[in-house]
Amino acid sequence: MPAISEFLSITFFNNTLLDYIVFFSILAGAIIGGRILYYITENIIQALTKKTKTQVDDMLLEVCKHPAVFLMFIIGFYIGYKTLTLSESAEETFFNIVLILFIINLTWFFTKLLDGILKYYVSPWSQTTETDLDDTLIPIIRKIGKVFLVLIAAIIVLDKFGYNVASLVAGLGIGGLAVALAAQETLGNMFGGITILTDKPFRIGDRIRISNYDGNIKEIGIRSTKMTTLDGSELIIPNSTLGKEIIENVAREKARRIKLTIGLVYDTSTKKLEHGMEIIKDIVKKHKSTTDDVCVYFDQFADFSLNITVIYWIKDLDNIFQTRSDINLGIKKRFEKEKLDFAFPTRTVYTKKG
Repeated sequence: MPAISEFLSITFFNNTLLDYIVFFSILAGAIIGGRILYYITENIIQALTKKTKTQVDDMLLEVCKHPAVFLMFIIGFYIGYKTLTLSESAEETFFNIVLILFIINLTWFFTKLLDGILKYYVSPWSQTTETDLDDTLIPIIRKIGKVFLVLIAAIIVLDKFGYNVASLVAGLGIGGLAVALAAQETLGNMFGGITILTDKPFRIGDRIRISNYDGNIKEIGIRSTKMTTLDGSELIIPNSTLGKEIIENVAREKARRIKLTIGLVYDTSTKKLEHGMEIIKDIVKKHKSTTDDVCVYFDQFADFSLNITVIYWIKDLDNIFQTRSDINLGIKKRFEKEKLDFAFPTRTVYTKKG
Protein backbone atom coordinates (compact mmCIF):
# COMPACT_ATOMS: atom_id res chain seq x y z
CA MET A 1 0.00 0.00 0.00
CA PRO A 2 2.78 2.52 0.77
CA ALA A 3 4.13 1.88 -2.72
CA ILE A 4 0.73 2.71 -4.29
CA SER A 5 0.44 5.80 -2.12
CA GLU A 6 3.89 6.93 -3.15
CA PHE A 7 3.06 6.24 -6.83
CA LEU A 8 -0.13 8.29 -6.64
CA SER A 9 1.82 11.08 -5.00
CA ILE A 10 4.12 11.54 -7.98
CA THR A 11 3.75 15.14 -9.13
CA PHE A 12 3.53 16.50 -12.67
CA PHE A 13 2.95 20.22 -13.25
CA ASN A 14 1.98 20.83 -9.62
CA ASN A 15 -0.58 18.00 -9.58
CA THR A 16 -0.25 14.44 -8.37
CA LEU A 17 -1.29 11.37 -10.34
CA LEU A 18 -4.26 11.10 -7.97
CA ASP A 19 -5.38 14.61 -8.98
CA TYR A 20 -5.26 13.63 -12.63
CA ILE A 21 -7.16 10.40 -11.91
CA VAL A 22 -9.86 12.41 -10.16
CA PHE A 23 -10.01 14.83 -13.11
CA PHE A 24 -10.44 12.08 -15.71
CA SER A 25 -12.84 10.18 -13.44
CA ILE A 26 -15.08 13.25 -13.27
CA LEU A 27 -14.92 13.54 -17.09
CA ALA A 28 -15.78 9.85 -17.48
CA GLY A 29 -18.63 10.23 -14.99
CA ALA A 30 -19.98 13.20 -16.93
CA ILE A 31 -19.85 11.22 -20.21
CA ILE A 32 -21.57 8.21 -18.62
CA GLY A 33 -24.14 10.49 -17.02
CA GLY A 34 -24.78 12.07 -20.41
CA ARG A 35 -25.34 8.67 -22.00
CA ILE A 36 -27.73 7.70 -19.20
CA LEU A 37 -29.61 10.99 -19.65
CA TYR A 38 -29.85 10.39 -23.39
CA TYR A 39 -31.18 6.86 -22.82
CA ILE A 40 -33.82 8.14 -20.40
CA THR A 41 -35.00 10.90 -22.74
CA GLU A 42 -34.98 8.64 -25.81
CA ASN A 43 -36.78 5.64 -24.28
CA ILE A 44 -38.81 6.88 -21.31
CA ILE A 45 -39.54 10.61 -21.53
CA GLN A 46 -40.17 10.47 -25.28
CA ALA A 47 -42.73 7.70 -24.78
CA LEU A 48 -44.53 9.89 -22.25
CA THR A 49 -44.55 12.99 -24.46
CA LYS A 50 -46.10 11.04 -27.34
CA LYS A 51 -49.14 10.37 -25.18
CA THR A 52 -49.86 14.06 -24.60
CA LYS A 53 -52.00 16.13 -26.99
CA THR A 54 -49.70 19.17 -27.06
CA GLN A 55 -46.63 19.36 -29.28
CA VAL A 56 -44.69 21.68 -26.97
CA ASP A 57 -43.17 18.83 -24.95
CA ASP A 58 -42.27 16.90 -28.13
CA MET A 59 -40.53 19.97 -29.54
CA LEU A 60 -38.67 20.80 -26.30
CA LEU A 61 -37.51 17.20 -25.92
CA GLU A 62 -36.21 17.11 -29.51
CA VAL A 63 -34.52 20.48 -29.06
CA CYS A 64 -32.94 19.84 -25.66
CA LYS A 65 -31.84 16.20 -25.55
CA HIS A 66 -28.54 16.51 -27.47
CA PRO A 67 -27.46 19.91 -26.05
CA ALA A 68 -28.34 18.66 -22.55
CA VAL A 69 -25.99 15.69 -22.95
CA PHE A 70 -23.21 17.97 -24.19
CA LEU A 71 -23.89 20.38 -21.30
CA MET A 72 -23.27 17.56 -18.81
CA PHE A 73 -19.85 17.02 -20.38
CA ILE A 74 -19.09 20.76 -20.15
CA ILE A 75 -20.11 20.84 -16.47
CA GLY A 76 -18.01 17.75 -15.80
CA PHE A 77 -15.01 19.33 -17.53
CA TYR A 78 -15.46 22.53 -15.48
CA ILE A 79 -15.72 20.69 -12.15
CA GLY A 80 -12.83 18.42 -13.11
CA TYR A 81 -10.31 21.14 -13.97
CA LYS A 82 -11.25 23.01 -10.77
CA THR A 83 -9.84 20.07 -8.79
CA LEU A 84 -6.43 20.67 -10.37
CA THR A 85 -3.81 23.12 -9.20
CA LEU A 86 -3.20 25.34 -12.21
CA SER A 87 -1.19 28.42 -12.94
CA GLU A 88 -3.04 31.65 -13.67
CA SER A 89 -2.49 31.33 -17.46
CA ALA A 90 -3.53 27.65 -17.46
CA GLU A 91 -6.59 28.51 -15.37
CA GLU A 92 -7.58 31.17 -17.91
CA THR A 93 -7.02 28.77 -20.84
CA PHE A 94 -9.23 26.08 -19.30
CA PHE A 95 -11.92 28.66 -18.50
CA ASN A 96 -11.85 29.91 -22.10
CA ILE A 97 -12.20 26.32 -23.35
CA VAL A 98 -15.28 25.88 -21.13
CA LEU A 99 -16.67 29.20 -22.36
CA ILE A 100 -16.19 28.27 -26.03
CA LEU A 101 -17.80 24.87 -25.47
CA PHE A 102 -20.72 26.55 -23.70
CA ILE A 103 -21.19 29.06 -26.55
CA ILE A 104 -21.07 26.21 -29.09
CA ASN A 105 -23.66 24.30 -27.08
CA LEU A 106 -25.88 27.37 -26.72
CA THR A 107 -25.68 28.01 -30.48
CA TRP A 108 -26.52 24.36 -31.09
CA PHE A 109 -29.55 24.70 -28.80
CA PHE A 110 -30.88 27.81 -30.58
CA THR A 111 -30.42 26.30 -34.05
CA LYS A 112 -32.36 23.22 -32.94
CA LEU A 113 -34.98 25.50 -31.35
CA LEU A 114 -35.33 27.32 -34.69
CA ASP A 115 -35.75 23.97 -36.47
CA GLY A 116 -38.30 22.87 -33.87
CA ILE A 117 -40.43 26.01 -34.20
CA LEU A 118 -40.39 25.78 -38.00
CA LYS A 119 -41.14 22.04 -37.97
CA TYR A 120 -43.90 21.92 -35.36
CA TYR A 121 -45.61 25.29 -35.85
CA VAL A 122 -44.61 27.25 -38.97
CA SER A 123 -44.61 24.36 -41.50
CA PRO A 124 -48.07 23.01 -40.47
CA TRP A 125 -49.45 26.54 -40.61
CA SER A 126 -47.98 27.15 -44.08
CA GLN A 127 -49.76 24.05 -45.40
CA THR A 128 -53.12 25.64 -44.54
CA THR A 129 -52.45 28.79 -46.59
CA GLU A 130 -53.26 29.14 -50.27
CA THR A 131 -50.01 30.89 -51.24
CA ASP A 132 -46.71 29.09 -51.92
CA LEU A 133 -44.69 32.06 -50.68
CA ASP A 134 -44.41 30.79 -47.10
CA ASP A 135 -43.52 27.25 -48.27
CA THR A 136 -40.65 28.67 -50.30
CA LEU A 137 -39.46 31.08 -47.61
CA ILE A 138 -39.30 28.53 -44.74
CA PRO A 139 -36.10 26.76 -45.99
CA ILE A 140 -34.54 30.17 -46.70
CA ILE A 141 -35.40 31.44 -43.19
CA ARG A 142 -33.93 28.26 -41.70
CA LYS A 143 -30.61 28.73 -43.52
CA ILE A 144 -30.36 32.46 -42.84
CA GLY A 145 -31.28 31.96 -39.17
CA LYS A 146 -28.59 29.32 -38.66
CA VAL A 147 -25.95 31.44 -40.38
CA PHE A 148 -26.94 34.42 -38.21
CA LEU A 149 -26.65 32.37 -34.98
CA VAL A 150 -23.23 31.00 -35.98
CA LEU A 151 -21.99 34.52 -36.80
CA ILE A 152 -23.18 35.83 -33.41
CA ALA A 153 -21.39 32.95 -31.66
CA ALA A 154 -18.20 33.61 -33.65
CA ILE A 155 -18.29 37.32 -32.78
CA ILE A 156 -18.69 36.52 -29.06
CA VAL A 157 -15.76 34.09 -29.14
CA LEU A 158 -13.53 36.53 -31.03
CA ASP A 159 -14.44 39.33 -28.63
CA LYS A 160 -13.57 37.08 -25.67
CA PHE A 161 -10.11 36.48 -27.10
CA GLY A 162 -9.45 40.21 -27.40
CA TYR A 163 -10.11 40.84 -31.08
CA ASN A 164 -11.55 44.22 -32.02
CA VAL A 165 -14.95 43.14 -33.27
CA ALA A 166 -15.87 46.62 -34.55
CA SER A 167 -12.77 46.73 -36.76
CA LEU A 168 -13.42 43.19 -37.90
CA VAL A 169 -17.02 43.99 -38.88
CA ALA A 170 -15.82 47.10 -40.74
CA GLY A 171 -13.25 45.00 -42.55
CA LEU A 172 -15.92 42.46 -43.42
CA GLY A 173 -18.01 45.31 -44.81
CA ILE A 174 -15.23 46.37 -47.18
CA GLY A 175 -14.55 42.77 -48.08
CA GLY A 176 -18.26 42.20 -48.57
CA LEU A 177 -18.38 45.11 -51.00
CA ALA A 178 -15.55 43.58 -53.00
CA VAL A 179 -17.28 40.21 -53.00
CA ALA A 180 -20.54 41.86 -54.06
CA LEU A 181 -18.83 43.51 -57.02
CA ALA A 182 -17.29 40.19 -57.99
CA ALA A 183 -20.56 38.32 -57.59
CA GLN A 184 -23.05 40.61 -59.27
CA GLU A 185 -24.65 37.75 -61.15
CA THR A 186 -25.25 35.77 -57.95
CA LEU A 187 -26.74 38.83 -56.26
CA GLY A 188 -28.88 39.45 -59.34
CA ASN A 189 -30.23 35.90 -59.06
CA MET A 190 -30.97 36.42 -55.36
CA PHE A 191 -32.83 39.68 -55.96
CA GLY A 192 -34.64 38.01 -58.85
CA GLY A 193 -35.72 35.22 -56.50
CA ILE A 194 -37.01 37.75 -53.97
CA THR A 195 -38.94 39.50 -56.76
CA ILE A 196 -40.54 36.22 -57.84
CA LEU A 197 -41.53 35.40 -54.26
CA THR A 198 -43.09 38.81 -53.70
CA ASP A 199 -44.65 39.58 -57.11
CA LYS A 200 -45.71 35.94 -57.66
CA PRO A 201 -45.79 35.88 -61.50
CA PHE A 202 -46.21 32.11 -61.10
CA ARG A 203 -46.55 29.48 -58.40
CA ILE A 204 -45.21 25.96 -57.94
CA GLY A 205 -47.13 23.70 -60.32
CA ASP A 206 -48.04 26.48 -62.78
CA ARG A 207 -47.41 25.94 -66.47
CA ILE A 208 -45.47 28.81 -68.03
CA ARG A 209 -43.88 29.70 -71.35
CA ILE A 210 -40.56 31.55 -71.42
CA SER A 211 -38.40 32.06 -74.52
CA ASN A 212 -38.73 28.78 -76.44
CA TYR A 213 -39.53 26.67 -73.39
CA ASP A 214 -42.87 25.41 -72.12
CA GLY A 215 -43.34 23.51 -68.87
CA ASN A 216 -44.44 23.35 -65.25
CA ILE A 217 -42.73 25.03 -62.30
CA LYS A 218 -41.22 22.41 -59.99
CA GLU A 219 -39.31 24.49 -57.44
CA ILE A 220 -38.70 28.18 -56.71
CA GLY A 221 -35.39 28.87 -55.00
CA ILE A 222 -33.57 32.00 -53.92
CA ARG A 223 -31.00 31.61 -56.74
CA SER A 224 -32.77 29.64 -59.47
CA THR A 225 -36.10 28.16 -60.49
CA LYS A 226 -36.59 24.58 -61.69
CA MET A 227 -39.03 23.86 -64.51
CA THR A 228 -40.05 20.50 -65.97
CA THR A 229 -40.69 20.88 -69.70
CA LEU A 230 -43.51 19.12 -71.56
CA ASP A 231 -40.83 16.80 -72.99
CA GLY A 232 -39.95 15.68 -69.47
CA SER A 233 -36.54 17.34 -69.17
CA GLU A 234 -35.67 19.59 -66.23
CA LEU A 235 -34.51 23.18 -66.71
CA ILE A 236 -32.70 25.20 -64.06
CA ILE A 237 -33.31 28.86 -64.90
CA PRO A 238 -31.38 31.64 -63.08
CA ASN A 239 -33.83 34.01 -61.40
CA SER A 240 -32.13 37.01 -62.99
CA THR A 241 -33.08 35.59 -66.40
CA LEU A 242 -36.71 35.20 -65.32
CA GLY A 243 -36.71 38.84 -64.24
CA LYS A 244 -35.71 39.98 -67.73
CA GLU A 245 -37.80 37.67 -69.92
CA ILE A 246 -41.47 37.90 -70.83
CA ILE A 247 -43.29 35.10 -68.98
CA GLU A 248 -46.60 33.69 -70.17
CA ASN A 249 -48.45 32.01 -67.31
CA VAL A 250 -50.53 29.44 -69.14
CA ALA A 251 -52.06 28.19 -65.88
CA ARG A 252 -53.85 31.50 -65.33
CA GLU A 253 -55.63 31.67 -68.68
CA LYS A 254 -59.40 31.22 -68.38
CA ALA A 255 -59.88 29.92 -71.92
CA ARG A 256 -57.63 29.01 -74.85
CA ARG A 257 -58.23 30.94 -78.09
CA ILE A 258 -58.29 28.75 -81.20
CA LYS A 259 -58.10 30.11 -84.74
CA LEU A 260 -58.94 27.82 -87.63
CA THR A 261 -59.01 28.40 -91.41
CA ILE A 262 -61.14 26.16 -93.63
CA GLY A 263 -60.88 26.37 -97.41
CA LEU A 264 -63.71 25.34 -99.75
CA VAL A 265 -63.40 24.84 -103.49
CA TYR A 266 -64.29 27.76 -105.79
CA ASP A 267 -67.21 25.79 -107.20
CA THR A 268 -69.03 26.15 -103.86
CA SER A 269 -72.18 28.25 -104.22
CA THR A 270 -72.87 31.22 -101.97
CA LYS A 271 -75.79 29.42 -100.37
CA LYS A 272 -73.65 26.38 -99.55
CA LEU A 273 -70.87 28.62 -98.26
CA GLU A 274 -73.27 30.30 -95.85
CA HIS A 275 -74.69 26.92 -94.84
CA GLY A 276 -71.17 25.66 -94.14
CA MET A 277 -70.53 28.64 -91.86
CA GLU A 278 -73.72 27.87 -89.91
CA ILE A 279 -72.65 24.22 -89.56
CA ILE A 280 -69.28 25.22 -88.10
CA LYS A 281 -70.90 27.65 -85.64
CA ASP A 282 -73.39 25.00 -84.53
CA ILE A 283 -70.72 22.33 -83.95
CA VAL A 284 -68.50 24.66 -81.90
CA LYS A 285 -71.34 26.00 -79.73
CA LYS A 286 -72.71 22.56 -78.92
CA HIS A 287 -69.38 21.21 -77.64
CA LYS A 288 -69.33 21.11 -73.84
CA SER A 289 -65.72 22.33 -73.58
CA THR A 290 -66.16 25.58 -75.54
CA THR A 291 -67.62 28.96 -74.64
CA ASP A 292 -70.54 30.60 -76.44
CA ASP A 293 -68.25 33.13 -78.07
CA VAL A 294 -67.79 31.87 -81.63
CA CYS A 295 -66.77 33.96 -84.61
CA VAL A 296 -67.19 32.48 -88.10
CA TYR A 297 -66.75 34.63 -91.21
CA PHE A 298 -65.90 34.42 -94.90
CA ASP A 299 -62.35 35.66 -94.82
CA GLN A 300 -60.89 35.82 -98.33
CA PHE A 301 -60.69 34.67 -101.90
CA ALA A 302 -57.43 32.75 -101.67
CA ASP A 303 -55.42 31.37 -104.59
CA PHE A 304 -56.99 27.92 -104.42
CA SER A 305 -59.95 28.26 -102.05
CA LEU A 306 -62.73 30.27 -100.48
CA ASN A 307 -61.46 30.66 -96.94
CA ILE A 308 -63.65 30.59 -93.84
CA THR A 309 -61.97 31.75 -90.62
CA VAL A 310 -63.19 30.31 -87.30
CA ILE A 311 -62.28 31.74 -83.87
CA TYR A 312 -63.50 30.09 -80.68
CA TRP A 313 -62.41 29.55 -77.07
CA ILE A 314 -61.89 26.31 -75.13
CA LYS A 315 -62.71 26.63 -71.43
CA ASP A 316 -61.71 23.10 -70.42
CA LEU A 317 -57.95 23.63 -70.43
CA ASP A 318 -57.22 20.01 -69.52
CA ASN A 319 -58.79 18.73 -72.74
CA ILE A 320 -57.63 21.24 -75.33
CA PHE A 321 -56.28 18.71 -77.83
CA GLN A 322 -59.28 16.40 -77.52
CA THR A 323 -61.69 19.34 -77.97
CA ARG A 324 -59.92 20.51 -81.11
CA SER A 325 -59.99 16.98 -82.48
CA ASP A 326 -63.70 16.59 -81.73
CA ILE A 327 -64.58 19.85 -83.47
CA ASN A 328 -62.38 19.18 -86.51
CA LEU A 329 -63.85 15.68 -86.94
CA GLY A 330 -67.36 17.06 -86.49
CA ILE A 331 -66.81 19.66 -89.21
CA LYS A 332 -65.38 17.10 -91.62
CA LYS A 333 -68.27 14.65 -91.08
CA ARG A 334 -70.94 17.31 -91.56
CA PHE A 335 -69.22 18.78 -94.62
CA GLU A 336 -68.98 15.32 -96.22
CA LYS A 337 -72.66 14.75 -95.52
CA GLU A 338 -73.66 18.13 -96.98
CA LYS A 339 -71.39 17.66 -100.05
CA LEU A 340 -69.17 20.61 -99.14
CA ASP A 341 -65.75 19.98 -100.70
CA PHE A 342 -62.52 21.04 -99.05
CA ALA A 343 -60.07 22.81 -101.33
CA PHE A 344 -56.52 21.74 -102.05
CA PRO A 345 -53.84 23.41 -104.20
CA THR A 346 -54.91 23.11 -107.84
CA ARG A 347 -54.17 24.85 -111.09
CA THR A 348 -56.67 25.28 -113.89
CA VAL A 349 -55.29 26.00 -117.38
CA TYR A 350 -57.59 27.69 -119.90
CA THR A 351 -56.71 27.43 -123.59
CA LYS A 352 -58.10 29.82 -126.16
CA LYS A 353 -58.59 28.64 -129.66
CA GLY A 354 -57.41 31.14 -132.24
